[in-house]
Amino acid sequence: MNLITGIRKKIVDGLANNTSLAILSLLIALIVWFMISMSLNPSEPKTLDKIPLSIDTTGTSVADNGLSVYGCDVQEVQIKIKGSKTQIRNLNKDTLVAYVDFSNVETTGQRTLPIRVKSISGIDFELESVVPSTATVSIDKFGSKEIAVTPKLTNVTFAEGKVPSDYICEPATVTIQGPSKLLDKVETCYVYSDSEFHDKDSSFNVHADTVQLYSADGVELDQSQLTCTPSSFEITVPVLTQKTVKPIVQIINAPENFDKSSLKLKMSPDTLVIASNNANAEISDTYEVQKINLSDFDLGYSQEFDISERLSEAGMVNLSGVDSVTVSLDDSSLARKEITLDAENIHISNVPNDNYDYKILNQKLTITVIGPAEVIDVMTPSDFVADASLLNMDSSIHRLSFDAVITCTSSDKVWSVTKAKISIQKVPKTEDSSSSRITENE
Repeated sequence: MNLITGIRKKIVDGLANNTSLAILSLLIALIVWFMISMSLNPSEPKTLDKIPLSIDTTGTSVADNGLSVYGCDVQEVQIKIKGSKTQIRNLNKDTLVAYVDFSNVETTGQRTLPIRVKSISGIDFELESVVPSTATVSIDKFGSKEIAVTPKLTNVTFAEGKVPSDYICEPATVTIQGPSKLLDKVETCYVYSDSEFHDKDSSFNVHADTVQLYSADGVELDQSQLTCTPSSFEITVPVLTQKTVKPIVQIINAPENFDKSSLKLKMSPDTLVIASNNANAEISDTYEVQKINLSDFDLGYSQEFDISERLSEAGMVNLSGVDSVTVSLDDSSLARKEITLDAENIHISNVPNDNYDYKILNQKLTITVIGPAEVIDVMTPSDFVADASLLNMDSSIHRLSFDAVITCTSSDKVWSVTKAKISIQKVPKTEDSSSSRITENE
């Protein structure tokens, strides 16, 4: 303090004699005062808030083992440091780095690791505290997964009688990159758009750039640690014409006089919902499930027919929720009877006008007929005719066999379930040819 007192006295004396000397003396006094202050208190503390926490694994055992960090519970820290007054004032968020120490971390999983602080400017300092002092990080191997996308539109309506077919998305797949643990949870990928389209009656396109990922149990997954490529999609919405129709069958190979409406057939289901790929198509009120031979309808008849493939071949779409229709015969009022026809009731028709006689070989033909019980009960062989049509016959063959068409001449509600054959012998005509029937031994 004596030194300070002496300096002060000199300054006061100098002021009386020389102004310049007084100013110089004042500057010298300030410098001396600063030097004394530094010698008495050479360092000071400093607190810095909101220092970003660096998660850099470059050059660490984490990177060497092909691992990556995909989660950390700390983003910023507060640090307290101490150092020289002249230098510590230059330490700030730009010159200090807070980082996670990944030393000796070589496996996947969740780890609680220390937080360190370093200077990137080369200024020395003493670290007093870091808050928080540790960070919990999740470590995993990173990978990729390709998965098909499912278009998802939430604000689309269609005109009456119009329905959408399966949406078409382009591209059809997405590649997801991220931690293996998260990739394993991804089960479904939706490409989503909430754009509004109302009363659409023809096909249209929708742009979508939102990807939603779901687990197997239907929970939407957090995508913050995942990347999806591509991120932009075009969804095509085909619009179909829809109609509810009645399934029917076409009865074939029935005698001309047979009343097909007398067959009581049951369809299950009794209605179908179908759509045409042509949005402008007109759909009939009925849909033919199958063509069925009349002779197939025996008592207890029930047959299942596939419709999905048949509809697809016709350019139609099955929207019924079922793939087949069951056709059944209601036989509650029907009866069955076996009848043997004699030769006079076995005929041939459409005989060619050539140089041959066509001789029927069958002397008898046993058939099974079905019809209303009260009608069948009184039927006799004289009520039936078996006929073989020679139309479109193979003229190179001399012994022929034709399907017999059984006709009930006395009722249009009786039919035969026998798939009988009429055998015919082709012989050259002679002058005395007069018979159209020979025995099997001729």
